[in-house]
Amino acid sequence: MKYLFLLCLAISSSALYSQIVINNTVFPVIGDSLQTATNFNFSGTLSMGDKGGPHTWDFSVLNQGSKQTDYYVSPSQGKDVAAFPEATILLASEGQEVYIKSTGSIMEGLGFGGANPFLDVPLVVKYSKRPALRFAPIEFINQTSSNGEFNIDLGTSIIPDTILASLPIKPDSIRIQFVNASKGIIDAYGKLKLQGKTFDVLREKAESITETKVFAKLPFIGWFDVSSVIGGTVPGNLQSFLGQDTTVKYNFYTNTKKEILVSADFNTSNELQGVTFADLGGVISSVKEESTVPYFTVYPNPAEDYLRISTTQWPEGKYFIFISDMEGRVVLFENASFVTGGFKDIKTSGLGTGQYILSVRDQFNKHARSVKFVVK
Repeated sequence: MKYLFLLCLAISSSALYSQIVINNTVFPVIGDSLQTATNFNFSGTLSMGDKGGPHTWDFSVLNQGSKQTDYYVSPSQGKDVAAFPEATILLASEGQEVYIKSTGSIMEGLGFGGANPFLDVPLVVKYSKRPALRFAPIEFINQTSSNGEFNIDLGTSIIPDTILASLPIKPDSIRIQFVNASKGIIDAYGKLKLQGKTFDVLREKAESITETKVFAKLPFIGWFDVSSVIGGTVPGNLQSFLGQDTTVKYNFYTNTKKEILVSADFNTSNELQGVTFADLGGVISSVKEESTVPYFTVYPNPAEDYLRISTTQWPEGKYFIFISDMEGRVVLFENASFVTGGFKDIKTSGLGTGQYILSVRDQFNKHARSVKFVVK
């Protein structure tokens, strides 16, 4: 009887401990500035542990990375607020502004654009499916899900002939679509140690699938997935840019900090790809201070015949390159593969004199940045 009592007590204590509830009081609000750091080249080992609990995650080794501050401000401070009438908060981060609708149970992304240190003209992209950025309440065990989708449409007049040549019917335009679907579960709980402090946490394990698609708008038919319309023939060299990328993400939430304490990304081989964590005052910046969004330089600026993109700090991979005029219309499009320490030349002699926006976005929409330049 004594052992039965002790067993019941242990089960009861575990159940009580597991009922950590994280509600919307940790949603960022106007006036907040959240401090984080990111390390894409972490050389140690991070154990995510098993499901259930209680566990203790000792992440004391997370004390070095590239610092970043995310500012949450009123949407009225954004230049593109008129395009997002539902926005209740604006996230101003390096390289981009994100318009968000926040309610008592969810924060969802509406789209991005606006002014930032690298871009001071309108460049609006709206989500056709809105991704969930935060949920509430969350507790052990909850399921989570998010679906995000946005499109970039290109007129045929700016699409290279090499891309259109393989199509049996000339489309009115081409659409590049970025899709992300995430499904997760709050499957573990316990305590987390970070920069000399200890927190009660819930752990979310989520599988995120990012996909790039190409659609063609055909006369009298409308938008169709190119592969389904023309039997699997994708125009030009866009074929190699299509496909899926799967990431397993572990997020650790607490009910006393608005930052996600730790967010670690792993590939399907369980190899750590990068980790972002809260800066609690104990983070040492990387020797070479870098943005979490890769930086690039363009030259010559003003340009005449060509514009050269330095790709020194960009991860090797496949990228989409867009040039827009000051009204946000795409006037040039290319796709390219970047190599570390290399460069990419863009022909600008066909552009009229004036100011333009160069935007670079990777194949699976993990890295994106924009910069303004002048053609003389």
